[in-house]
Amino acid sequence: MLVRGFYLAPGDGEVFYLPFFDLPIGQTWNSSLLSGYSVVSDIQSQVLYPLRWISPSYNALVILGYAICAFGMFGLALRLTGSRLGALLAALVVSGSGFMVGHLGHLSIVHAAAWVPAMLWALARMRDARSRWPVALGAAATAMCVYGGHPQVSIIGLILAGCYGVHEIAVVAARGRGDGLRMLARVSGMFALGLMLAAPALLPLAHASSEGARASWSLSDFDTYSHTWGSLRLLAFPNLYGAYAPGIYGSYGGPWNLTELAIYAGVAPWLLALAALLGARPQRAYGFWVGAVVVGLLLCLGASTPLGEAVYHLPVLGKFRAQARFGIVVIIAVAVLAAYGVSALMREPLSKRRLAALLGGSVALIAAALASVAFDPKSPLLDHGLWSSLRAWPALLFFGAGLLVVGLLAWRRSRWAALLLVAVTVVDLGSFGWFYEWRFSSAVGLSQVATPQARLAVDDLRRGPGRVLPLNAHKMGMEPLRPNINMLFGIDSVVGYGPLLAARYAAYTGTDTVGMFPVGNPDAPLMDVLGVRWIAGTLQNDYPQPLGRGCGTAALPARMRATLPAGVAIQALRITSHMNCSVLIDQGRTMARVALLDAHERPLGPALTIDAGEEIAEEAYDREDVRAQIKHQRPPVAQEQSTSLHFLGELPLPDVAAATSARQIQIEVGDTGGALVTIDKVEAIEQGSGRVVAVPIAPQGGGDSLGPKRVVPGMTAFAERRGFRGMAWGVCRAEGANDADIAAALVGAQYKNAPDGRFDPFVLALLEPDRAVPALSCRNAPAVKVLERAHGRWRLQVEADGDALAVISERYNRDWVARVDGERAPVLVADGTIMAVAVPAGRHTLELSYRSRGYRNGLILAALALTVCVLLLVPWRRRRASGAAAR
Repeated sequence: MLVRGFYLAPGDGEVFYLPFFDLPIGQTWNSSLLSGYSVVSDIQSQVLYPLRWISPSYNALVILGYAICAFGMFGLALRLTGSRLGALLAALVVSGSGFMVGHLGHLSIVHAAAWVPAMLWALARMRDARSRWPVALGAAATAMCVYGGHPQVSIIGLILAGCYGVHEIAVVAARGRGDGLRMLARVSGMFALGLMLAAPALLPLAHASSEGARASWSLSDFDTYSHTWGSLRLLAFPNLYGAYAPGIYGSYGGPWNLTELAIYAGVAPWLLALAALLGARPQRAYGFWVGAVVVGLLLCLGASTPLGEAVYHLPVLGKFRAQARFGIVVIIAVAVLAAYGVSALMREPLSKRRLAALLGGSVALIAAALASVAFDPKSPLLDHGLWSSLRAWPALLFFGAGLLVVGLLAWRRSRWAALLLVAVTVVDLGSFGWFYEWRFSSAVGLSQVATPQARLAVDDLRRGPGRVLPLNAHKMGMEPLRPNINMLFGIDSVVGYGPLLAARYAAYTGTDTVGMFPVGNPDAPLMDVLGVRWIAGTLQNDYPQPLGRGCGTAALPARMRATLPAGVAIQALRITSHMNCSVLIDQGRTMARVALLDAHERPLGPALTIDAGEEIAEEAYDREDVRAQIKHQRPPVAQEQSTSLHFLGELPLPDVAAATSARQIQIEVGDTGGALVTIDKVEAIEQGSGRVVAVPIAPQGGGDSLGPKRVVPGMTAFAERRGFRGMAWGVCRAEGANDADIAAALVGAQYKNAPDGRFDPFVLALLEPDRAVPALSCRNAPAVKVLERAHGRWRLQVEADGDALAVISERYNRDWVARVDGERAPVLVADGTIMAVAVPAGRHTLELSYRSRGYRNGLILAALALTVCVLLLVPWRRRRASGAAAR
């Protein structure tokens, strides 16, 4: 991969992490994503991660994460066991585990997890160390775990390290109260200093998370990507459900998805853990690591256990999905126990009774793993016979090999037997890791475009002014208009790909964390508010069509219309649709109403209904972690994919005669109970012939809303909005409005206080109802000229014949600072998502800059913590002793 020039960036690595890697050091705001994005608040962007600053390339940063993990794990295991071979095995097990290899495309997960062993190592050194350097180095490891970029994995690592710290305090306190208090001070100091060092990342993240779309996640969201009892068999059969389509194991067909569920640590480490427990000198420390294995496995099961459900109600940890990520706790604990096992077997021989117990226990573990698939009638390994399945043979081979090498080490106690054990474990881990997704990735990055036409198009889009709205962006290839990739080319976009989506922005625009953006009308006021100048992809006459206010959205149209083909008499409608966030929707609830309209848009006959469990259901219905909670049934399926289902609803027309004069179909949603309804396809069944006829979506907006489509090789075709008027303007009217009225006004619904009933953001600014509306006295639209625009900075010239309001099409954030002729001025939220500043009459210079308060305050805390850490590393005692000797 490296020799051929590819990046180690499969999946999200290519779409998310690779574009952020090229951001300038110190950038805190990026205007190219989501109409303006606080990158300093998105810890996964790693803009504050010191290792990113010093890494010469993206691949070097990836490999560095695995090296740090192995080094920290080696130090921890060596400190605990005193066995170099055991430490080597532990380092290889964790760094080469299914968790670490499976997440290779998630750079932040790899680096956050990589520093967890180093934290544990520092805690282990504190027990007997008289110096204070383990506190400083532990604080550095804690901070780097946070800066690594994945909040959930960092918190999991901190919880594991915190529990181990409590264990170590208890061990030391047994020697005496004074020793215990000193150990308590060291452990507390390590975590306090580490979190202070990470404050520049933590404080902005805390604020952004409180306003994020995930702040109101349901139990179903929390339980996404969690293990089931059946999927825990991946501990023994890593390729049980397949792996990756081009590989030897075939495509994955198990609980979604393997990247999150991969938890394989090899066979021999489990047998060695058993050897440690059965050794001649079992240690009290074993209990902590056994407990970590048990609790980690229970937490991997998510909300299917009372423990997991309790985690959901915790204030921070309950806001993450993918509980399978607790698997890193299991793997680290198993690796430590395996190192103890190597140490125990190398130190002294087992008695015959203990040796028999070890072999018997190992055989029992392997037999239980085999029985879990051999006696399960739904086991995927039984499709072609257990003994002939390629997915089974590697596991069977390493069951035997693991048993053999552990037995050999217990019998011979030689260094060669231990090295053979290490070699078998490496090959065992490679049976999964070597054939996973990264091996077949062809990520080549995208810093330039291939054709002269594309270069010209990119230059036009970059120069602006204006933003691009890419439709169906998640289906785009690696090109300049794809979300996040657009940052590399300086193209401003209204969407982005990443988890830290602001709830306010999602609610008013309808966008989501993968870059989907529903647009029904290119002339909708929302397009003006967001400064959309170009629309890329298939335009508004395209399925799917999301409707309503479900899943946290507020700006989606509540209805859509489709045009019936002329001259076709229909007897029934076929509507393909699905729901999201609908687990708690009851069977039979009406989710949408379907009406036939005549040429005058009058309804013909009674409305038909699309009901939950009859014609529509949850898209993720077949996922094991979702199915157990769904309250409605599974209707007939029209289209099935690995992660989603689209359902078929056939609606016979009660009055076929009246239907002959129908010209359109209207589908409208009301109160959906928090679910999002998406219409994937509408078809009509012709009378007599039964022929199925496609029914296209009726166009919205004027036919001249868009210019000619620009088709460029290597890019999605795009067209310019003829109604684009700029990204900064002035208004002489402003009023407060509630969320529902603003959301309706943005999609083009009637607005009561607009002169012609239609909201125009260039005439009227809608402000938050709980903020005082500034008094405006201008009569003519103020002239606003953009003098300078950069990431996190605007400089404008505003000229008005009275007090006016300057409106700037950049996403509002509380940390924007405005100055009018050098004097501070409040920044208001306008039209739900963007910024406005009151400007007095006359000509004035308005400057706006993004200054993250959390980042600034965090730097102060980090500087204090760094000073303390430096002082801890200074050998004061030695200097005092030297001075006394000289005297």
